[in-house]
Amino acid sequence: MTGLSEVGIILPQYGSEVETVRQTALEAERLAYDAVWLEDHLQSWIGDPRRDTHECWTTLSAIAEATDRIRLGTLVTSQSYRHPALLAKMATTVDHLSDGRLELGLGAGWYEDEYDRFGYEFRTPPADRIRRLAETIEILQGLWTNETYTHTGNHLDVDLEEAICEPKPVQDPHPPIWIGGGGEQFTLRYAAELADGWNYGTLTPSGFADKLEVLRDHCADDARFEEIRTSAELFVFVAETADAAEDKRERFKSEFLPDGPTTPREHFLAGYLESAPTGTPDDVARRLEEYAAVGIETAMLVIPDAADPDDESLSLLAEVLRE
Repeated sequence: MTGLSEVGIILPQYGSEVETVRQTALEAERLAYDAVWLEDHLQSWIGDPRRDTHECWTTLSAIAEATDRIRLGTLVTSQSYRHPALLAKMATTVDHLSDGRLELGLGAGWYEDEYDRFGYEFRTPPADRIRRLAETIEILQGLWTNETYTHTGNHLDVDLEEAICEPKPVQDPHPPIWIGGGGEQFTLRYAAELADGWNYGTLTPSGFADKLEVLRDHCADDARFEEIRTSAELFVFVAETADAAEDKRERFKSEFLPDGPTTPREHFLAGYLESAPTGTPDDVARRLEEYAAVGIETAMLVIPDAADPDDESLSLLAEVLRE
């Protein structure tokens, strides 16, 4: 009904028990969603940073073991938080644990307070981080597709001498690599050159249409553009009536943005709320169809109520997605 090729769920890893995260993944699989995703943060970026936050990759390993069919991935892993060779081994292991279901999303990193709190260098200008992201992908691909791989760091302080990554990933030649971000000069150019998929959020359909045109311009040709899977990360508030759905959005806003956005992360959240499809399942499906109409193929949905065992958002939406 939506015109999308895939719809996935971003799991509720903030302020939830880890068992809630696992059970939400199992419910998403039961309802025939296509994928589940985890963000890569060491503290919550929504509300109080001290809210429980489950580490991305160890949690993903548990999800890989618990599920059978649904694909699973990172939206997105920060290139700064792990040495690229370690990340290559981690991703390969999860690809094996899941029998080849991993999607590897990568980003340059944006949450400066988190970097400062945990001792990571937050490089500026952003282009410095994005160049390091591109080099991380180069290293991942080199380790995954060669018997041995040697690399001399350029933007990264990483030198490898005949490094090995065995076993190779289950997926050939490697798990799909997504780049997340909307920077038009660097991020979209590297997505055009290096990625299997591109993801961004906070935009209306027309905003995505503009970004996709920039992505197309960065591609070597139309054939390359058609190879890149395009996706939108969207908050969704769904209920049996439009008024009930709007009440959900207002409650969420009152809890996490009671005085309006004042910090970069709150402005980021406000953008998601402004663009969030909200209403009945049919309303949301029609809104997702608008994204598909401009060229978005995959929706990655944040459903804030999914962690509530008494909430039916996942099942309500699944019914119209299967039509």
